[in-house]
Amino acid sequence: MFDAIINILNSIRDFIYYESGTQFIFNLKWVGGVFSLIFGGFIIILIIKLGIVDGWFKNAGNFLLTQAFPKRHLNKSWQKILNRLAKNDEDGLRLALIEADNLFDDLLKQMRLPGESMADRLKYINSSQVSNIDEIWTAHKLRNQIVHNHEYPVTKSEMEFGVKAYEKALKELEFID
Repeated sequence: MFDAIINILNSIRDFIYYESGTQFIFNLKWVGGVFSLIFGGFIIILIIKLGIVDGWFKNAGNFLLTQAFPKRHLNKSWQKILNRLAKNDEDGLRLALIEADNLFDDLLKQMRLPGESMADRLKYINSSQVSNIDEIWTAHKLRNQIVHNHEYPVTKSEMEFGVKAYEKALKELEFID
């Protein structure tokens, strides 16, 4: 039995090396090309389904984002927000939270998160990316309250909570020091 298999394999080898015409080689290349395309397609589908490319784009996006928004610029902007928060006037407190929210939203846009609004973009962030995502949601809802209801009474502690939530997220994402 073993000798028969070896004889068959030797016959195939001899045919390929010595007796093959150009038509056989052409057919072999053509079949190999078709199989390559089929398996290449399967690999592309597998990469898409596993989300491997998304990880690459996120890493590339984070690199490009740090180039587009240098920390020095963000640290200056953040310091202005903290200065507004330090003032005890109601308008300054409101503005501090609104500016913090806008800054965070600008960064989400730069990260190319989809969505028409910040709330839409926040849906694409989970607690593995930003540990205090629930606090960010609370701060964003608070921001919406003070923007849409000008008579909403603000307290310094509420505004500090919101700004500190954004600050923690920005530090985790390494956008500010």
